[in-house]
This record gives sequence, structure tokens and C-alpha cells, in this order.
Amino acid sequence: MKEYTIKPIGFVKSTMNEAILKYSNKDIKLDLQTTENQVRDLKTSQIVINEEYIDCLDGIEDFSHIIVIFWTNGVPDEARQIKRVHPGGLMEMPLKGIFATRSPVRPNPICKTTVRLLYKNAAILVVEGLDAINDTPVIDIKPHLPFSDSPLNVKLADWMYVLMDRFKNMRNDAKLSDPTTFNNSDIRTHPCIDANHPEFEN
Repeated sequence: MKEYTIKPIGFVKSTMNEAILKYSNKDIKLDLQTTENQVRDLKTSQIVINEEYIDCLDGIEDFSHIIVIFWTNGVPDEARQIKRVHPGGLMEMPLKGIFATRSPVRPNPICKTTVRLLYKNAAILVVEGLDAINDTPVIDIKPHLPFSDSPLNVKLADWMYVLMDRFKNMRNDAKLSDPTTFNNSDIRTHPCIDANHPEFEN
């Protein structure tokens, strides 16, 4: 099979230095202590663009949100062979195929997050909500377009509601009261979600 080379366009600079989802025994596991210690640091981080790509940023400041695509380079080679994981690293969740999850452990460890762009300063983008640790290579940036990136009447797997409720409870247990912190909102209230989904009848 032909292989392709991906070249970073920049790197993340953040006070987050340790992943909260870690490869463990052919699965992923949520590190609760790291989560509590670092979740507040999701608020603000920097993307430092390589000098050769500075011109590619022209006009990016006209958008409020951008999509950041990054390579989780800390994922070991053996983790890239995993086919199924417990979503969110929680053992009580049912095993699901990698492509049905947002796990950082995957054949090509490519992750993406939509973040708020606070401002641009030359080659530096200051963003809010980027869940990538310090020195993570960034491989692409795109503007967030609601009409193409936020479809309406979205259906989620039933277990995703359970997972998000579990994360929200963990946030409350850790007394992370800042409304901008990780998994603070109830996904049932999101305007994209299909209100006719059977989960709402429970």
C-alpha cells in the first residue's frame, strides 16, 4: 500500500503537557487525575505556524472559529493497531470500533477540534478550547463554516448521551464550575441535535 508524507504546518503551545486519554492494555483509559489537573487549561493555547506558511493565515482573523487538525504524535505504534476501544476511556462504556469514536488512538492518529479564534499575532493563533497537548504537530487549519460543518437534525448513538452525561458529572464532581470548561453543556440542548431521537423520550 502506498504511503503518504504529512508535514506539520506548526505546533501547539500549551500548558497541557500530558494526554488525558492514554493507551493501556490494548485499549484507552481516562486518567482522572490528569483530567482534573489540566481541564482548565483547555481555555487558551497557541498555535505557532511555521514561517513558510505565514502567508496561508491571511484572512483567518475574519472568522470566529477555526477547525484545527493535528497529529497525536505521542500515540505509540502498537496503539495504532487497535480496532475497538471503550469510548472516552471509561470501562463501563461498551466497546466500539475506532471509527465510531473520537479516540486519539487510531490507524492514523489524526484528530480535529473546532476552536474559538481569539486573535492572530503574526504567526501565532491564540485559540480557546483546543484539546491538544504542548508541542503537538498541527497539520491543517480550516475556517469553521456553520452551513457545511453544523448540519441540522443530527442523530447520535445512544451511548454518546451516556458518555457526555458521565463527563458532565465528572466535571461537577471536580467542582469545575467555569461555564467554558470541558463538557459543560448538555448536548440535548444543542440546536443541531434531532429532538425526535428516542433518547429524548426517556
